Formats: sequence, C-alpha cells, structure tokens
Amino acid sequence: MKLADALVQGFLTLGVRHVFGVSGANIEHLHDAIFRLSSDKLQSVLAKTETGAAFMADAQARVHGVLGVCCATSGGGMMNLAVGIAESFQASVPVLAIVGQTPTSLDGRGAFQESTGIGRTVDALGLWRAMSKFAARIDDETQFWAVFRDALAEALGGRPGPSVLLIPRDLFDREVGEMPDWFPRSVDELRATVAVDALGYHGLVAALRKAKNPALVVGPAAASNGAITNLRRFAEATQIPVFTTMEAVSSFPQEHRLFSGIVGAAGHPSAHAFLNTQADTIVVVGSDLGVMVRGAIAPGLERAKTILVHPEPSEVARALPARLVVRGDSEAVFKKLLETHRGEHFSWRASVPELTRFAPTLVEGEPDTAGLLQSEAIAVLDQYLPDGAHVVVDAGNCAAAALHGMTLSGVSSATIALGMGGMGYSLAAAVGAQLLAAPGERTVVICGDGAFLMLGLEVHTAVDLGLPILFVVFNNAAHGMCVTRQNLLFDGRHEATRYDRVSIATTARGLGPANRLWVGRATTRGEMARLTAQYDAQGPMTGVLELVLEREEMPPFAPFMKADAQAVSVRSAAYAMPAE
Repeated sequence: MKLADALVQGFLTLGVRHVFGVSGANIEHLHDAIFRLSSDKLQSVLAKTETGAAFMADAQARVHGVLGVCCATSGGGMMNLAVGIAESFQASVPVLAIVGQTPTSLDGRGAFQESTGIGRTVDALGLWRAMSKFAARIDDETQFWAVFRDALAEALGGRPGPSVLLIPRDLFDREVGEMPDWFPRSVDELRATVAVDALGYHGLVAALRKAKNPALVVGPAAASNGAITNLRRFAEATQIPVFTTMEAVSSFPQEHRLFSGIVGAAGHPSAHAFLNTQADTIVVVGSDLGVMVRGAIAPGLERAKTILVHPEPSEVARALPARLVVRGDSEAVFKKLLETHRGEHFSWRASVPELTRFAPTLVEGEPDTAGLLQSEAIAVLDQYLPDGAHVVVDAGNCAAAALHGMTLSGVSSATIALGMGGMGYSLAAAVGAQLLAAPGERTVVICGDGAFLMLGLEVHTAVDLGLPILFVVFNNAAHGMCVTRQNLLFDGRHEATRYDRVSIATTARGLGPANRLWVGRATTRGEMARLTAQYDAQGPMTGVLELVLEREEMPPFAPFMKADAQAVSVRSAAYAMPAE
C-alpha cells in the first residue's frame, strides 16, 4: 500500500469523515487517494484558505468530540495553516495536520517552497514543534505506521492537542505495507483517561466537608467530549451553584436553577461578586484559569479555598501556585464524589446568587437617535436561536455582548476561540461544526465586519456544501474592541481601527445564487426580527444577515466597566425584547 493510500485507510478505519484543506503540488497525492478510496465515507472539504481549513478542523473536534483533520501544501499553504494549528494548541483541541513538503531529492538544493531549515529556508519541523504536541517529518517509509500512530496518540491522549506530519512529495508514492495489527481501530482506543490522584481527591473531599458556601467553576477541559454527566448529577444532588467560563458556556444549561453565571472578561457581575466575596470554597474544573477568566475573580481565588480539578494541571498551577490540585479526568472525579456523597452527605447550605448583567449603555458622546443597537440585536438573536443550534462566536465587542447577554437556551453547543483569539475563526469554524451536526440542527455565527473581511469568503464554502448556517455580521465599520480601548486608554485617538463602511450584504450576494444563499440587511430591530423569520421561511440554506450599527454601546467587558456600572436582573425589563 502506498503512503497516501495508507493515510486514507487509517482515516477510514478511525471514522474520520472530513479532511479540510486546499490542494497543491505537494499534497495532491493525498487528495487523489481520497478521491479513489473514500467511497463517500471520507470527504475532502475545499476551504478558501488553509487558515480556514485549520479552523474548520478545530471546531469539528471541539463541538463533536472527534479528531479534526486538515492538510496543506508547502510554502504559503503551510504558513497559513499554522494560524489555526496555533489556536488548537493553546486551546488543547485534538487535530491532525498533514503538510506536504518538497521532494527529498531536492533537499538543500533550492527547491521551490523548501522548508528543510537548510540555508536560507524555513525550518518547518522547528516551526511546528513550537505549536503542536507532536511534529515529525517522515523521510523513511518503513517508519510510517509507527509515526502515524504516535501522531494520533499524542493528539488524542492525555491533554489533547494538535499533531503535525510533514511528508515530502515523493514519500506519498512509497510502499508502506498493509495496516499492522497493532494500529488502532478506533479513536476511543487512543483516548487515555487520566486516573484520579488519590491524595488530591482526599484533599478535595476534606475541603468540601468543611465548606459552607462552595461553588463549581466549569471550564472547557471538563466538557471536551461533551460529557459532564457526573458533574451535573453531583451539582443537583448537593445543590451547589455552577458557574462556567466563557469557553464552556454551553457545558451547563443556563436555564437550570443551579446555573449562576459566566465568569471572565465577558462574565456576569453577580457571578464575580459571589465568587469574590461570598464563596468560601471554589472548585475549578477543567479550566487553565488564563487571565481572560482569572482576572475578574482573582480576589475570590486568593481569598477562598481554591481547588483545581484538571487532567493536566501544570498550566493552572503556574497561574495559582500552592493551591490544592486534583489531577484526573473530571468525570471520574465527580463519579467518586457522587459515591462519597451517597455515603455521607456534604452538609453545606450553598446559596445560588441572582443572575445579573450589565445594563446596555451608549458610549459617551453617541447621539440618542433611532437605529439598531447591539443589545437589541442580541435580544432578537436570543429569542431566535433554533433548538439544538450550534452557536459560534467570533472575537470583539459583539462576542462579549453575545456571551454576556444571551441565555443560549436549548443550544447544542456554543464555541469561542480564546486560545490565540483570532478574528475570523467563527466564519470557517461553523463549517466544521455543521458538517457533523445531527439532522435538523443548524449553526449560527455571531461575528463583526472585521472578522468577515478576514475570512468571509468561507461563506462560499458553506454555500458550496449546502450547509444551513446563518452568518450574522455586526457591521460598525470598525474593529470595535480596539476602538473601545483607544477611547479608554488613548483619549479617543483612533488609529488603524476604523475604515469606510463595507456593504456586507452586497459582498455576500456574490457568493452564491439566491436559491442557495439568502442575504438580508437590517437597520432596525423590527427589520431584524422580520428578516430572521424570512430566512427560516426559505427552508434550510446558507444565510448572511448584515446588522448595520450606527451607534456604539459599551461592550460588557469587565476590564472596561466602571465600579458603579449598573447591573440588572436577567429577568429585568432592561433585557426584555423592546417594542418596535
């Protein structure tokens, strides 16, 4: 069996459904093998850029708990792919990248797009080792199956992350033999559950026995495979309040009586107040506690007894040294806690705080005139979201407002990329999420015009595949978060953050015919409500809805909010859908 065919056979055996990429001279053997061998079980997805391809693989892995696979040719294709792989690395997402390289016969001899590190060439292996769990270049075909297995095991085992295989063009045609008996036959064989550290667990139980007002903070590693069943059962059995980080907003249903808010830069003031002043024991589950999460609750983490539950807690230990750490799979930890609770009930009387949000306020100097406001658009979207929707949120002001202001009731998943935090992630990621969605499920993207200008052509990928994704684009003719910082930190001096308004609707209209791509443009909340209903009436198809914002509101971003900023109850009329 040739190496290119062996890759495809491996993907088929492991149940991989999609390979995202852009073809080129040094990766075309892989695409040809998919064409010849896939039998419709494995599909090549042609992205518009390799960056988009990597984002698609990342989101498919995050949302559906699978191995994401992407590929690129050498040179610029490889460099574009690196953007998305870096995101997967920092966010611990299991992705395998196959990167074609120039033929070995030309190593060090001036090959076009060579990246051997010889002379004045990029060191591809060094580059990928800096942003992946595992990177290897295959120069010996006899080592292929072992290296392939190692790459898969590293991507999926322990704390997940991306693996990268560099394969020279001529190696794709080399004979590697049949699949060995020891090669894994399923992805589950490669997932290694981290055993619960007994000493740390006993410390956790002892701390919970003494707790009077405890809280759970749930991060993305607790829900990396969509499995938080034991955590939820424990919360319900003990009535402990549950908070989520921004990356894990859909891990615990927001309509649940124990849901107590989101923590982090776009979190809820009531959540921060409770953790900072009232909770005496904070159990942080599956979060690295990066500054985007930690900053808003730092006083509470220092004041209260803080316990970290994580399969790979080294990152968290650097953020909060000398805290109690429980190393282990979170589901296993909470299974043991349930058993302990049944034997001897934890005796606290935990309180669930009333959930509040920051009241929407116009930026100082903005006219109080008519026109669609960001908070109104978020309210319409919150009522519109279909049951079972996959929501993908981009960077910026609209992302902060969406996470802060939406209840996300009944959604299947909500995804935001906070690893490298790249603008445009959502537009490509939605494709990966929707491709494995259950029948009847749809995807909704919430992004800004800046993100659309970066990766908006991936809308065409969705059209090409006939995917029912609604891309909602907040258009304020600016990079809104940057403008906000310039207002607050640089006395309103705006540089490299504003531009002439682009018609998103007009641009999008050219990406597909009217019977396959719906396009709308709203300037008032009434228009937006009517257009979302119109989109639904068209039947499942790709859609782009441009929201024109003429006035700016302060984003509900904790570092920007004043100490006296008004907070209102989630049930307050301030967040109800306003009349037209």
